Amino acid sequence: MHKLTLRTLILLFALASAIATLINAFLVTYTVQKRALVETALESNRAYAAKLAEIINDNLNSDLARLRYSATLMGQSFNDPAQMAREARRLLHQDSSFSSLLIADHEGVVIAAEPADLNITGKTLRSLDPLVEKRPLVSPAFFSIAGNLVVFLSYPIRNDAGEYLGVIGGTIHLNKSNSLHDIIGKHFHRDASSVYLVDQSRRLLYHTDPDRIGEQINDNAIIDAALNSDNGTLQAGNSQGIEMLAGYARVPQSQWGIVVQQPLHNVLSTLQELMHRLIIGMIPMCVIGLSLIWWVASRISRPLRKLADYAQQPDTVDNIQRIEQVDAGYYEAVQLKRALITGVRLLQTRIGQLNVQAQSDALTGLANRRAMDETLTLWQETGRPFAVLAADIDHFKRINDQFGHDVGDLTLKSVATSLRQCLRSADLPCRVGGEEFLILLPDASLAVAADVAERIRATIAATPIEGAGHVNISLGVAHWHGHQETQSAVLKRADELLYTAKRTGRNRVVVQKANTPMEVPEPG
Repeated sequence: MHKLTLRTLILLFALASAIATLINAFLVTYTVQKRALVETALESNRAYAAKLAEIINDNLNSDLARLRYSATLMGQSFNDPAQMAREARRLLHQDSSFSSLLIADHEGVVIAAEPADLNITGKTLRSLDPLVEKRPLVSPAFFSIAGNLVVFLSYPIRNDAGEYLGVIGGTIHLNKSNSLHDIIGKHFHRDASSVYLVDQSRRLLYHTDPDRIGEQINDNAIIDAALNSDNGTLQAGNSQGIEMLAGYARVPQSQWGIVVQQPLHNVLSTLQELMHRLIIGMIPMCVIGLSLIWWVASRISRPLRKLADYAQQPDTVDNIQRIEQVDAGYYEAVQLKRALITGVRLLQTRIGQLNVQAQSDALTGLANRRAMDETLTLWQETGRPFAVLAADIDHFKRINDQFGHDVGDLTLKSVATSLRQCLRSADLPCRVGGEEFLILLPDASLAVAADVAERIRATIAATPIEGAGHVNISLGVAHWHGHQETQSAVLKRADELLYTAKRTGRNRVVVQKANTPMEVPEPG
């Protein structure tokens, strides 16, 4: 009967232990990274949806303002059809906001329309809501007199005495190129993602797939949330049954909902690629380790048992130190110990790299909110005092609007670089929002923190940024002495001091002093 040799037994045991340990490490890493990626994708989609909702709302307000101006003029010449036709023509050709313009009297009869080939003069409006409400309105989608799927923006016409005369309205043709398409299509650029806009009747006003515009969606949890909440995130299946990571926001002026979403499997594909690279990177060292084990197995006894036990815990903090304390006693065991230490260090390095990625802001490389929360928790437990600087780039929206998002990203990176240059190695600069930063200064007094904040402000103000020129930053400075108050109260106070700096002129530092904000003036 064949007997299992000690060398074969040791090899099988070492191989089984290594595989179990690696699988455990990979499962833990995969779970943590998956949660971080999903949370990041949800928040990114929510922020993007909120931004689009803000832009659409501003655009609708602008369109209604133009209608109001024309309504004021028409109220003075409502009995002059030629003058009204000229004003309607001027408004239609002013920009690309409206696909058509019409003017109706108080009974809803169209008395002027542009373009003239619509042939709707003398016909009655399909929807009489503007006549009933007698106020500015943005309608749900409907089919117009000319048979087009449209959204109708209207404004009442009154004479100088306030008498209601009729209504002027502009239509946005949803099945043609329009201002909504320009706004959403121009800004939305992420791969494997989709965006759509839905009105109060759950009809699609815009969709990444043009063939779906006008479709009415009745059973969709994401749309329910978008129409009933100001903004938020949701992981749910769409109408096709695909699991989606969605961010949504509501347009206040029209009560429309906008949704930005991407398939869950697309988000996880990045993590799968990262894990694949980790496995490939581990293969050479695993091959070397197994070869060494096979070569020395026949001469390993007691030291082998200890090393095999330690091999099952490669991610333990003191594991390398315990392996180094094993008395190998002969050359072969010493080499195996070295190979095992090398493998553990490589695995811990790779896992550490993944943890750094999970706790870093992808654009600036600064710590993210997760890293900040973990640091604050540690300081809370140990009672370590710290100062906090809340910082915000002045007029950052103007930079994005005037120079584009690429220059905006370059500005954020430049500010992050300036922060690192002004801080100690123990300080923790964090990016917590679009242009918002928090800097944690452990063991720093309020006076030292104020000096650091002023140095940061001056450095950023003096550093030119390609494409944007010079930018400024405002800061609020607060201090946490220990357990006398909560950390959240200190962070809130720093934020309030920041907004005091914003309200009092920007490009300045405001510091807490005896529970009262104190402004540190600019030099000179």
